[in-house]
Amino acid sequence: MSAAKTTSSQTLNLGRLKSLGITSPEFAPFLLPRKYLDLRLKQLKTDFADLPDGEKCILYGELTEIVVHRNSVPSRTVAKLVDVVGNEVSATFFGDPRTYASDLQDHLYCKICLSGTISYYKQFAQLRNPSVISSDYVGYVVPVYPGKARVISPETVFEHLQLSLLPPTVPMAAQWLRQKLRWSSETEAERLSAIPGLANHPSFERLLNVIHFPETIRDGLLAIKMLKLIATFDVISGARAETYRERNLRSSIHIPHESLDHLLSETELKPTDEQRDVIQEICADIESDMPMLRLLSADVGFGKTYVAAAAGAAVVRNGGTVVWLCPNQPLAVQTRDNIASWWPDLEPGLVVGDSNETPNSKFLIGTTALHHRLPKNFHPDLLVIDESQKFGTLQKDQLAGPDTNILNATATCIPRTAALLEWGGMAVSRLTKAHVQKEIKTRLVSPKHREALFESIKRSVLAGHQALIIYPLAESKEEAAIDRKSAEGAYELWNRHFPGRVRYMHGKLKDEEKLAAIAAMRNDDADILISTIAVETGIDLPRLRHVAVVHPERLGLNTLHQIRGRVARRGGIGRCDLFLPKEVGEDSMKRLEILVKCSDGFDVATENMKLQGFGDLGTDGTAQSGRSLSFIPGHKLDRKEVEWVAERWIF
Repeated sequence: MSAAKTTSSQTLNLGRLKSLGITSPEFAPFLLPRKYLDLRLKQLKTDFADLPDGEKCILYGELTEIVVHRNSVPSRTVAKLVDVVGNEVSATFFGDPRTYASDLQDHLYCKICLSGTISYYKQFAQLRNPSVISSDYVGYVVPVYPGKARVISPETVFEHLQLSLLPPTVPMAAQWLRQKLRWSSETEAERLSAIPGLANHPSFERLLNVIHFPETIRDGLLAIKMLKLIATFDVISGARAETYRERNLRSSIHIPHESLDHLLSETELKPTDEQRDVIQEICADIESDMPMLRLLSADVGFGKTYVAAAAGAAVVRNGGTVVWLCPNQPLAVQTRDNIASWWPDLEPGLVVGDSNETPNSKFLIGTTALHHRLPKNFHPDLLVIDESQKFGTLQKDQLAGPDTNILNATATCIPRTAALLEWGGMAVSRLTKAHVQKEIKTRLVSPKHREALFESIKRSVLAGHQALIIYPLAESKEEAAIDRKSAEGAYELWNRHFPGRVRYMHGKLKDEEKLAAIAAMRNDDADILISTIAVETGIDLPRLRHVAVVHPERLGLNTLHQIRGRVARRGGIGRCDLFLPKEVGEDSMKRLEILVKCSDGFDVATENMKLQGFGDLGTDGTAQSGRSLSFIPGHKLDRKEVEWVAERWIF
C-alpha cells in the first residue's frame, strides 16, 4: 500500500499511542510493525478445497451468511465464507455480537478477508479465532502494529498511524534523525543504499515509508533491520560521548614516583606486582591533563579497596581531595577503618546518616549522605565510586565536576558497564590474582537434595567454619509472609543444633541491630547467620566458608556473585549453594547457570550482558540491563547488531 492511500487528516494528536512509548509526534514513525500481512491476491487463500488442518491463513471469499446466537453461552456470531466454486468455511466469533455484527453486515454478499487457523468438525472446514481484515487493503502488504491490552488495540494503532499520523510525521522524523546523527548527505545515502528497496532513493524519508508501506514483506523487514542498526549506532555514539571528557589542566595532580613508593611501603599489606602496576596506571591517569574515567574491576578479595585507597592516599598526600562513595553504611565504616589503619595521617572522615566525624578531612568516605552534606559546588579531585553498579549515572555525576578524576570500582560490573568497556571506550584496570589461593565451588541444588544440603552446612560449622543462609523475600505480601516464616523456622532449627551460635537478620531490624548481627559473626560469637536480606556489599567475615541462597532466582547475578564473594576471604575452599525449592523457568535457569560456569565477576557480567541485554548505554542511563536508550519504542539492543555497527560504522 502506498503512502498516497491515506485520508487528508493532518491531526497530530497522539492520544493513547503515548502508552506505547510515543512521546512526541516526530517519534510516531519509529513505532515498528511487529509483523506484516501479505494481502496481495496471490498470497490469499481463494480456493477453500482441502485447506490444511491447523494452518494459519487468510481466506478471501464472499460472505454469504451471518447467524447471531445471542442466547447461547457464550454469545457467538457465525459467518459463512464461500469461494468461487462454492466451497464453504464457517467462522465463529465469540463474545458480544455487537462487536462483530455491524462490520460483518456491511460486507454481506461482498468479498471479505478473514484471518485465523483452519480446523475441521465432521469434515466441515472452520476458521478458529477469526478476525476481519478490511477489503480496502487487499492487494497490499499491511503492517500489524503492537497494542496495549485494555488501552489501545493493534487495529486502532494501525488506523491512527496509517490514516492520520504518518504522512505529516515521516518528514519530521527524518529531520530529527539528521539532527541527531549528524551524518553527511553522502553518509546517509551510502549507508541506506544497502537496502534494495532504497537503492534508487536512499533517504530517511524513504526508509520510514518502506517500513510502514512496503511493497513486499522482505522490503519491510530489511527496512526495520536498517532502522534498528541506526538506533544502535545512536546509542553507542551516546555511550562513547559519556566516556569522553574534555581536557582540563586543573584535573592534573603530580604524584612523584618516590612519594608513591614510600606510601606503599608504609602498610603491613604489601601490594602484589599486579596491584602495584594498577596503582601506577591510575596515578598516571590522574597526572594527565585529561580527567580520568576508569573502571577498576577486581573480584572479591583481590585487593580492590587497597588499590583504590592507595591512589586516593597519593592524591591527598600531594595536595588533593578525595570523596569515596559507598552503597551502604557498614561498607563505608569498614572502608574508613581500613584506610585509617593503613595511613593514619590521612584522618579519613566518615559521612553516613547523622554522623560527620571529620568534616574538614581531605579524604571523605560515606554513603549517599555525601550528596546532602558536602558544600554546594564542591567537587573533589578524585571521586571513588565503590560498587558503582549500585548507583545511577545521575547519582555519580552529582558529586563530580568537570575536572574530577573518576574511578569506578566493582567486583561485578553490570551489563551496561561491560558494554561501555567493550564498545564505549571506557578505560579499565583489572586485578586478576588474589593474595591467597582460594576456590569457591558453586552448584544448583534441587529439592530432593535438601537434606544433603543441610548436612553439608552442618559439617562446615562443625569443622570450625561459618555459614550464611539467605532467604530473599518474594515481592507479594502473601508469599513474603511464607518466606519469612521459613527463615524464622530455619533460625529455630539451626539454633537447636548450635544453641546461642545463630543470628537472624531481616529488613525490619534497625541498622544498629544489623551491624550487631554481622559483628557477632566477625567476632566469632556466632557461627551461622540466617538473613532475609542480602548481606551488605563488601562485608568481610573471615571464617565464612559456606553460603546457601534459598530462591536464588529472586536475586540478580551481581547480588548473587557479591554474596558468593563473602566466602573464603582468607583462602581455601568455599561453597556457594543455590537452593531451588521449586522448579524455575528456562530463562532463570540459564541465568543461574552463568554463576556455576563463571567464577570471575567480569566474566559473569559479560555473559549476563549477552543474555539480558545492555541496559541504558546513553549519557543518562539508569537501568542495569534489559533495555536501552533506543529511540525505537521497545527496542532492545542485540549483541550482533552492536558488533555489526561497531565494526562498520564506529571503529
